[in-house]
Amino acid sequence: MSLSTYFALVGVAVILAVTPGPDTMLSLRYALSSRRAGLGAATGSSLAAFAWAALAATGLAALFETSPLAYEILSLVGGAYLILLGVRAVSVARLRMRAVSLARTQEKMLVGAGESQASPASLTNGDVVDVPAAAPVKILRARTGLLAGMATCMTNPKVGLFFLALFPQFTPQEAPLVFTVGVLGGTVALTMYLYLIGVVLLVDGANRWLSNPWITGWIELVSGATLMVLGLYMLTTGGWGLTQLLTA
Repeated sequence: MSLSTYFALVGVAVILAVTPGPDTMLSLRYALSSRRAGLGAATGSSLAAFAWAALAATGLAALFETSPLAYEILSLVGGAYLILLGVRAVSVARLRMRAVSLARTQEKMLVGAGESQASPASLTNGDVVDVPAAAPVKILRARTGLLAGMATCMTNPKVGLFFLALFPQFTPQEAPLVFTVGVLGGTVALTMYLYLIGVVLLVDGANRWLSNPWITGWIELVSGATLMVLGLYMLTTGGWGLTQLLTA
């Protein structure tokens, strides 16, 4: 492989990495919980991409070209999983925003009651108003992000088809399997990993700089909704394709 060909491969890998998709949104969503969880998600997605490269090089991913049924079923599974992740993200975002709203309500009550009457309950006209406590937001672990990243990427058959289309364009004639997987697959997976790490660090830095749970909640709400839309798209296309196959 010439140097110019390899740079062309890197260019394709960069385009793939920066194109918004489930892996980017997942890394962003987990980075909002913690840096370790975000890095775990980025690592899991990149490892899964490398696994898809190995499957494509050994010919197993070609199953999706010869068996549309397998492709549609995996799309359904991947879509359902993305929707599940999106619902969880939206739920966590609502908890964050509810906690902020309750904190602001408590602050207004305490200010209205005066410092001398500051307490968890606000005394207004002699009535005691209890403010419910917000449910704690669970901090996701790196292992959770790792498994979610791997599951998200491995249930996306388009990644396997991408490598099937990529390898013939950049693989030299009579190149060994190790070269195809290690150099081509490794380059794409590493490029993707570096980009996702950048996303995680950017989100983590912004999160620390803003230190505003309300903004964090809105970002997590949008990322969760995006995951749900992507999952719904995969579920719809997979379901439609499966229906066409069964009725043909």
